[in-house]
Amino acid sequence: MLVCRSWHQIIMGTPAFWTFVWIGAGTPPRDVEGRRLRAVLERSGQLPLSVMIAPERVERLVHFPNVHEALEDHLQRVETFSLVRMEGKRQNMPSRRDIELLLRHPLPSLKRLNVDNFKTCYAGTWWSDRLRITVDSPQLEELSCHYHFIVPQSPLHLISISLSSIDSLTDSFIPKKIDLPLLLDLRLTKCNVTTVLSAFVTPSLRRLFVDENLQRFLIPSSLRPYPKLEELQWNDEGSDPTFSALLPLCPNLIRYSNYLVGDDDNEEFRDIDTPATILSALPHGSGDNHGSSTSSWPKLEEVLLDGGKCDDIYALLDAIPSIKRVRILQSFTEHLDQETQQREASLLTSLRKVVDIVFGQDPWGSNPDMD
Repeated sequence: MLVCRSWHQIIMGTPAFWTFVWIGAGTPPRDVEGRRLRAVLERSGQLPLSVMIAPERVERLVHFPNVHEALEDHLQRVETFSLVRMEGKRQNMPSRRDIELLLRHPLPSLKRLNVDNFKTCYAGTWWSDRLRITVDSPQLEELSCHYHFIVPQSPLHLISISLSSIDSLTDSFIPKKIDLPLLLDLRLTKCNVTTVLSAFVTPSLRRLFVDENLQRFLIPSSLRPYPKLEELQWNDEGSDPTFSALLPLCPNLIRYSNYLVGDDDNEEFRDIDTPATILSALPHGSGDNHGSSTSSWPKLEEVLLDGGKCDDIYALLDAIPSIKRVRILQSFTEHLDQETQQREASLLTSLRKVVDIVFGQDPWGSNPDMD
């Protein structure tokens, strides 16, 4: 790009223009040169840095060592570090050992770490090897790991964790106990949720999101209380002992959804005749040993379900009378015969006298007539 000399001098002399470092993404691997990278880092002065590396686009034997050498003296300034997936090579990618050596440097200013499911060179091939690394980043606040598992030595400042595709191969790397006193948000996707929840000590947790528990049939040995949990989104896949054990441990839970809010358009709904899993976990009468007592259950105010019928809502209200709002994504009159539809319409009229029920994305308080 051609610019006038004045603008060129301003850009070259303003450190803020050089604080985002993008390595391997958007340029061919051959253009990743240590000399150019060092010049960019020097122009950033002493300002905090945001570094993004696409390992699959960085040649291992020459370019990655140059990148490592150039970054080494500036890692203490990095506040955001991202290792992203960007396909384009199948040979000579950095190995797991190369990435480990880079991340073994202290990162005293790091606040955000994002690790995507990029591939690494393994035994001379392009096949990926999972990273399982502990990093020295005492100020880390936000951690996102997809496929690879990287944790700080001291996780005391973490407020947000997102783990995806962390399976049984990583279980042995997860300590039996990890203290996360400030953690507010935890998102688990295609993970061994039972193992993670059993290990994480999260007294301040406010929001928990679960999408596909790989240990859905495993009975948890022990789960700790969640005294401040306010929102639970747990994608409904059927009976889950961990889900059933968790609910009574959340006394201040206000909002529950059996699907992930925001993924509504992509939701693959269950058969409308299949009750939501929460119904099977509801507290029962004092003479029934299969459910928790009502007094131990959260005082839910808002429930979001991907599907359901009026009888389901009545069961919810009977067990948890604190519920004020219910959202059903898929109208429960679909696929029903005319007689059943008429019954549902009659029940719905009665229900709306005690609770706000809406369908799909209708706003609360709209109470549209059922189709």
